[in-house]
Amino acid sequence: MTTALYRRYRPARFAELVGQDVVAQTLRNEVASGSMAHAYLFAGTRGTGKTSTARILARAVNCLHPQNGEPDNECGACREILDGASVDVLEIDAASNRGIDEMRDLREKVKYLPASLQRKVYIIDEAHMLTTEAWNAFLKTLEEPPEHVLFVLATTEPHKVPDTVRSRVQRFDFRRVSTADIATHVRSVVDQEHVDADADALQLIAEAAQGSVRDALSLLEQAVSSGERPISVLTARRALGLTDPAIISDLMRALAGSDAAGALRAAATAFSAGADPRQVLREVARLARAAELHALGYSQGAELSSEESALCAELAAVAPAGFWLRGLELFAEAEMNLRQPVDARLQVELCLLRMLRPAEGTLAIDALESRVAALERGTRAPAAAPPSRLAAAQTPTASPARSPVPTAASAQPIAPSQSAARRDGEPSPGAHPADAETVVAGADPADAETVIAGAAASADTASALERWRTHWQAIIEAVGRVDMMLAGVLRDCRPVDARDGVLVVGASHRFHMDTISKPEKTRLITDATSSIAGAPMIVETRYTGEETVPPDTTLGVSAVTQAVLQTFEGSRVVATRLREDVRQSQRAPRG
Repeated sequence: MTTALYRRYRPARFAELVGQDVVAQTLRNEVASGSMAHAYLFAGTRGTGKTSTARILARAVNCLHPQNGEPDNECGACREILDGASVDVLEIDAASNRGIDEMRDLREKVKYLPASLQRKVYIIDEAHMLTTEAWNAFLKTLEEPPEHVLFVLATTEPHKVPDTVRSRVQRFDFRRVSTADIATHVRSVVDQEHVDADADALQLIAEAAQGSVRDALSLLEQAVSSGERPISVLTARRALGLTDPAIISDLMRALAGSDAAGALRAAATAFSAGADPRQVLREVARLARAAELHALGYSQGAELSSEESALCAELAAVAPAGFWLRGLELFAEAEMNLRQPVDARLQVELCLLRMLRPAEGTLAIDALESRVAALERGTRAPAAAPPSRLAAAQTPTASPARSPVPTAASAQPIAPSQSAARRDGEPSPGAHPADAETVVAGADPADAETVIAGAAASADTASALERWRTHWQAIIEAVGRVDMMLAGVLRDCRPVDARDGVLVVGASHRFHMDTISKPEKTRLITDATSSIAGAPMIVETRYTGEETVPPDTTLGVSAVTQAVLQTFEGSRVVATRLREDVRQSQRAPRG
């Protein structure tokens, strides 16, 4: 019967431990100096070398010819332990020997001297499985064992070990082994086995091991058993139950674009190709984590290839803020559910649907917030400003009033240049509220009417822009019915200018700008905009990322005054005179 690879290549010395240099060096020093503790706690995830280290330590403390704290594995004591014939080195499975009776029996046996070795070594694996009564019975012996006894407790869940025990042992934490260290170790095993394998295939196996050397060797053995030489990426992927990266990329893009049908279609393709639903979920979770790290600006923490890094940068740019974080929470919940005897495929599909279709309560809250925001934008009125001396000198004329801003659910389409008659006495929307009367030097009063007309036109433009911003969500929804990915990009874009028949869409990120500037994408936005406006529209794109907002140096200067300053070069504000608000002067005094 052939021995499994993970048993055949089990480390025999501290120096052979993979990825646990600190633990190995510390134990080597303690053995060499003779300053050994009476009990050790080895904690860490599976496949990181806890039991192997305990066995090396058992040989090291009993070796007849130790070499700098390392066992020689050649003397009679080492050979006896390696062959499993020693009655002085006992491995106890706490999962099946977890009761008080077993601990009482152990407590009685530790009194006897070793049969042939220098020290008795008790290796208690899965120590966290012991019952409370068993720990209490074992506690006194663990605290003050005989000089000839050494205890080694190994566990994957150190938090379940009582504090009274943890305070009486020397603890070593075995960290997850890095992918690079696992890949190097797997390559050395392949060379010793004289098996031809591609470097990319070994890298894929190392990544799938998730920090466990034992898992990596088990996966390698499964790939070797396929008989295909050399072991290719396709062979390794079949052995791991993984699917084609292109399918996973399609699945991630569908999630980012809120395309539920596309996500389920990609998942079905992966399952049809023989992918393990658990592995599909883990791959999606890994890329979702990387996308969230990209969104947070910590892309180097994802440890991705160049292709995956580009994909995750795109996913982070398209999906709304917090989308991948919520997905990670759902993936973790689905991972827990998959540990139960359930339909794995159904659990994965349910997780994807819950990610794309939030609960009704969440949808209702989001819709309510959107409607409240729309109402606030629609009812916000500009503050009334007293007319300036320049405006008062002109003949009063009727000025156009700003139309009420329609809500996104309005049944009637909006016109690009919609206006209505202004009520008597209503201020111009372009007028800037000011409590100071301004005198401008260098301005010709004969051209004041032209200046005021220009200011009114600017106000109409601002009003049209505000209406388009109100309807921006409706445009995104219209685009989403045709292209979900483009709709995701438009969530981070905004209307920045509007005039008769033209809407300018601004993008502050280069990726978004490149996307909406493509002719086919611009055409989709144009069609959606025209359908909302009820008339043909032209959509232009503008990059706004490098634009800087200049400091506000016109505080207290009205829009008309600012228009005069821009029209007549060389003009400047030479004086301001505060004046009392007429309405305040007419207010009756309080008696």
